[in-house]
Amino acid sequence: MDAISRKFRHYRMRSFTILWFVYAGYYLTRKNLSVCKTTLIDERGLSAAELGWIEGAFLATYALGQFLNGVLGDRLGPRVMLATGMISSAAMSALFGFAPGFLLLVLIWGLNGYAQASGWTSSVKSMAQWFATRERGVIMGFWCTCYQIGSLLAGVIATYSLGQWGLESAFAAPAIILVVIAAVYLLFHKDTPEKMGLPSAEEHYGDDRGRAAEQTERQQAAQRAQTGQAEPSVIREVLSHPMVWLMGASYFCLKFIRYALLGWLPFYMTRELGFNPIESGYLANLPEIAGFLGAISAGFVSDKLMQSRRAPVCAIMFLGLALACALQTQLNAFGTVPMILGACLIFFMIYGPDSIMTGAAAMDFGSRKGAATAAGLINGFGSIGAAVQAPLLGYLAGIYGTQYFFHIFAPLAVVPFLLMVSQWNVKARA
Repeated sequence: MDAISRKFRHYRMRSFTILWFVYAGYYLTRKNLSVCKTTLIDERGLSAAELGWIEGAFLATYALGQFLNGVLGDRLGPRVMLATGMISSAAMSALFGFAPGFLLLVLIWGLNGYAQASGWTSSVKSMAQWFATRERGVIMGFWCTCYQIGSLLAGVIATYSLGQWGLESAFAAPAIILVVIAAVYLLFHKDTPEKMGLPSAEEHYGDDRGRAAEQTERQQAAQRAQTGQAEPSVIREVLSHPMVWLMGASYFCLKFIRYALLGWLPFYMTRELGFNPIESGYLANLPEIAGFLGAISAGFVSDKLMQSRRAPVCAIMFLGLALACALQTQLNAFGTVPMILGACLIFFMIYGPDSIMTGAAAMDFGSRKGAATAAGLINGFGSIGAAVQAPLLGYLAGIYGTQYFFHIFAPLAVVPFLLMVSQWNVKARA
């Protein structure tokens, strides 16, 4: 048993680290567009509305990919999905920097969106294999820093490349780094403990409730095998849980706000607050430091204080998000430091429920068997919100400017607050 525990600890740490860099790496070939928006307008002659459609194409195919790739991830396994997605996304990013013409840019970035959609669902699927239900809030809180820190680093790398070598390098350099990460993943990662000769994570690290649920699932599978019954549909099982639908609706609102900030905050700082594009690129990344603290805090509270209930933490942070967005426009008038502090509070409140809903909650209500499907459905609904915001805010920015953005975000955050309050006492399915 001691030998198994040591081996388990080693491979869990290795899996956690590799998968952290895998999903952080996806942001390298995603965040660079937001950094380069002002430069694309100045050097390529694109309009704000056209940039909105380019980003909208990415997010529309990303949303479609979440629904499709979640199911494929449960069928084909994370290894195939993640390797294919990383290499394809790197290729699209490199091409984008050199592509002439608006329509070609829309096509390439749309293909990039579908490739990017392979990342989250399959990463969550693989993480679900290595960590038990009772520990997922804390573990996923730390692991979900991959997309906050990954986004921050991706913005810095794209901004540095843009300033040093020009527009094309801001899309090519991140692509090269992502290919290196894909190679490390293929060489050193295994999808499940069983492939390393270990028991399941639930069996070794879970509590009585988690082990009983897994044992019941195995007995049901054995009975089906003896009687010749077909396996129940993973999709049907996941869709039967109302929490998945409520998380999806909540994530629609949250991801609208999150992607609006990721996509338009540098542009907002340049056009409304007077910073140059390089300053905006760096300043817009600072609030994401607070984001990863929000994810860690939410995971800890849900496991340690809320007995692995996810909804209460989400509800509290959605209320905080609504209040922070309502105050942000006033803080902007007091200078750079209050503006950044306000943005930090917003990102703290965003990334807590963000990491819970598409991480621990997707694992809880999808189980090991359907974790990718649940993550894909929740993230898919969220990605529809993200896809809607891009052309909508691009249109509004072209006509009215960006000064009204935070007035849209505040009431939008109230909706998921009410939905999560209604599920205050719901726990993971047994």
